[in-house]
Amino acid sequence: MSPEPQPPRILVLTGGLIHLVHQLAVVSTLLSDRGGPAPIAIVVTGVLRKQPEALAGMHGEIERWLTVLQERQPGRFGTLRLVAHPTELEPGMWDWALLNSQWLTSQREVIDHLAISRMVVCGDGLGVYYRCPRELRAIVPSLLGRPIPEPGRVVRYVISGRQPLWHRPPLPPEPVPKATRQQLFATLVEALRQRGSAEVAHCLSYAIPNRPLWLCSVPNLAHQFPGSHMPQEVLRQWCKQLQRQGFRPGIDRLQLVDHPKAPINGSFGPLTEAWLAPPLRSSLPLEVLIRLVEEARPEGTIVVCGMTSALYGVRSLTTAQVRWLGLAPLWRLNPLYRRKPLEFLHRGLRKWRMALLTAQIEAVQRGTMLRTCASLPSLR
Repeated sequence: MSPEPQPPRILVLTGGLIHLVHQLAVVSTLLSDRGGPAPIAIVVTGVLRKQPEALAGMHGEIERWLTVLQERQPGRFGTLRLVAHPTELEPGMWDWALLNSQWLTSQREVIDHLAISRMVVCGDGLGVYYRCPRELRAIVPSLLGRPIPEPGRVVRYVISGRQPLWHRPPLPPEPVPKATRQQLFATLVEALRQRGSAEVAHCLSYAIPNRPLWLCSVPNLAHQFPGSHMPQEVLRQWCKQLQRQGFRPGIDRLQLVDHPKAPINGSFGPLTEAWLAPPLRSSLPLEVLIRLVEEARPEGTIVVCGMTSALYGVRSLTTAQVRWLGLAPLWRLNPLYRRKPLEFLHRGLRKWRMALLTAQIEAVQRGTMLRTCASLPSLR
């Protein structure tokens, strides 16, 4: 009788909780049909490692989530652990590394130090592939459809959505385990429900009966504007856009959800418009906040506007509607972009691509609904 194959030892290098939702779904596929439990470790990388307080907060949220995961799926995640310091890891202990981008220095250094020869590229946010400035040597191979050299390494890609020509991975990506991802997201919501109760109450306190609840995910761009604040004229121009999509400033309130790194008094400073609710400075993942608000307001419509990849996650993981905000007000009202147009171009390309991928999700959902309706028996 042949021995059961040994399960792979997996190191997950991550940048945040929604990254982890996708990455742990990929872990599940690597563990399919393999033997008993094997070591699985998580290491948070990136700028958080230079911010001890923020890193400690992220570690606390991951630990709360791991407790729920291990209760629900002990066979799969019973050996999952968070590693606080990468220096605790030793070479030769890991078969696979799961990372957001193979070009991020903070993740690449760990893989090189630990001599890991097999890696899975999982993308940013909810599994969307992205490039970074260090990937210059990959641009031409990507455009030509040629492999990107990785001597001595096996590289796999498990990412969401179609890629534009300049973003194509060198290999066809493997299917994304979407059902598993949804299940894992549900456990994350459960783990953060109590922690997010005050933020949910803040959002609901500005809900208008029989009207949609409008939330705006404010991009973390205040530091790119003069005085480190965005002018409120940006909001007024966005309001005009949202009015064409159903927002009524005489009735509705727009709830701003600020990034944790936003200025203390908000990305836009003291607000003066009556149709704006006081900003919520939230460290909860936007996707989790929206799911919790949905649960607390099951009969109401929720509309989330913004211009970041979090809206792609919101549309994938919740039933909320999304509206993509225009970039023109940012260009017109920020003279600093004239000196650094590439920052604006990068934001524009990224927003355009996220909106395209979100439209593809909605097209699939509409197609599913139409097929379901067509399969129903005739009422005649």
